[in-house]
Amino acid sequence: MHIRPGGYDDIRGILDAGLRINSRIKPEHMVVAEAEDGRLAGFAYCFLSGLHRSRYWATIRVCEPYRRSGLGTDLIKELGKVRDEAKPFYVKMREDNPSLHWIRAIGATPFQVCPPMNLDLTDAATLEWVAALPARAGVVAGTALSDDQLIHAFSQMYEWVHAEWSPVTSRADVERVYAEEVRLDLNRELSHFAVDGDTVVAGVFIFRTPAGEALDAVAETITRDAPDGDAALAACVRATAVLAAERGWPALAFDGHRDDPHLYPLLTRAPKLVGDTLYYMEYEPPAD
Repeated sequence: MHIRPGGYDDIRGILDAGLRINSRIKPEHMVVAEAEDGRLAGFAYCFLSGLHRSRYWATIRVCEPYRRSGLGTDLIKELGKVRDEAKPFYVKMREDNPSLHWIRAIGATPFQVCPPMNLDLTDAATLEWVAALPARAGVVAGTALSDDQLIHAFSQMYEWVHAEWSPVTSRADVERVYAEEVRLDLNRELSHFAVDGDTVVAGVFIFRTPAGEALDAVAETITRDAPDGDAALAACVRATAVLAAERGWPALAFDGHRDDPHLYPLLTRAPKLVGDTLYYMEYEPPAD
């Protein structure tokens, strides 16, 4: 087996070998494994996000005949040698992913966990719990807020939620990355926000979701220490969940984290949460 530097010229060979690769990603570093007969056996690449730069996102793919042979570990070793900075690799994996056992075996540990955080809006007990959440004056739909208010609120929330475990380069960069998505893909009727004067205190952002699927939701207080943040967020969740259920949506799928100080404690009081646990795993490339 021969491992060599790789690049965009290898994409056709990767696809021909039956492996998946996101051709929209621009890897900073890439290595490719070739068998003795010249066939592509696997590849690995890594890059630093333009928004989160504390770890390299790393992807490894190995063709079926060469799996469980140590090739994946060898690819990671070689990829680690060509990093520009001595930062760890990371990957996101659901608990049912068979590769989670392998990534743990080479020393990966979770730096963030996303437990099941989906509210089943077809479940009677869940709907009773939602209805019992406290309502609040000043909760408005996203239609009542301007583009700038929504983008600013989302960027503030995103920045502080990630500050302790995956800090962003700047709030301006968050706005640059997500402004168009908030402007064009936000379901403003289903999204709800607690507003105090001109200040958005908490919010549930609902993004465009195919009909019949669980609604894609991002929610928290807009600042970590928002006044009366728990109650404000609960009122937003109530308003969004009630309207979503009335309109026939089956579930709210919250993109949240175990460390979210307002959202996760709120949802754990629901009678039932569904979904799979997602792990953010980081690791150093194995040494030779």
